[in-house]
Amino acid sequence: MSALTQPDLSNLPHVLSELADQLDEYVCRYEAAKDSRAIFTYAYVKITRTLASKLLDVGFTHPEWVVSLAQHFASHYLHALDAWDHRSNDIPPAWKIVFETIKLNRTSVLEDLILAMTSHIVHDLPLSLVEVGLQATDGTSHIFDFHRMNDVLATDIQPIADGVTARYEPFFRWIDHLERRHTVVLTNFGFRVSRGVAWYNASRLLDPISQKAALNSVTRSVTALVSDVRKPPDWSLRIVFVWLRWFAALFRVWPKNASV
Repeated sequence: MSALTQPDLSNLPHVLSELADQLDEYVCRYEAAKDSRAIFTYAYVKITRTLASKLLDVGFTHPEWVVSLAQHFASHYLHALDAWDHRSNDIPPAWKIVFETIKLNRTSVLEDLILAMTSHIVHDLPLSLVEVGLQATDGTSHIFDFHRMNDVLATDIQPIADGVTARYEPFFRWIDHLERRHTVVLTNFGFRVSRGVAWYNASRLLDPISQKAALNSVTRSVTALVSDVRKPPDWSLRIVFVWLRWFAALFRVWPKNASV
């Protein structure tokens, strides 16, 4: 294909920037209301801006597919937020249990981030991949671009998480260093693995025989994580962490300048 017939991709980063701005509006609203859903949403804005800034420079073969996936992916999260705000029965069970847990104010900032991020990747990402397709129109797989997204985002996930705790929990960040069993999703390796499992589950969803089991599996995985976070298996740990998380929640910081 000649340079004259190459599609114009220059607007694609702007599309992602607009998506980040839309998410940022939720951050502003939730921070003003002292709603802990602001925590993951703030991280989501940072992740989306990272992707926008690197979209045309990292060698995606189909950047338009990457943007479409980002849009579908975000729409699932925004739907869950709006459904919860309007007390709709349409909220997915995986999000319902996460929002119910966050609302209790008995988890740390890092745990709020992990719960929402896990629900988004485990539950929403497979659905989004099915919606945009795993293959291009010529039959080639989008796996290269999906893996390239992992390369772009995984290296920044830990700095973004550090920025989240610094923003909302500057005085009690040490609490999150006491018990690290659930923080693997915030590591480069864990982030890649969780997204790899999402691709696998998308393949299962595309198989009529496996679809129902796959849908049940992604919900169960989120429910199991929430249960493990709220009720550690060791009783002594459970008592200590319940008290520490409650104490930290009392001193959670809500920025007055809500611009991300």
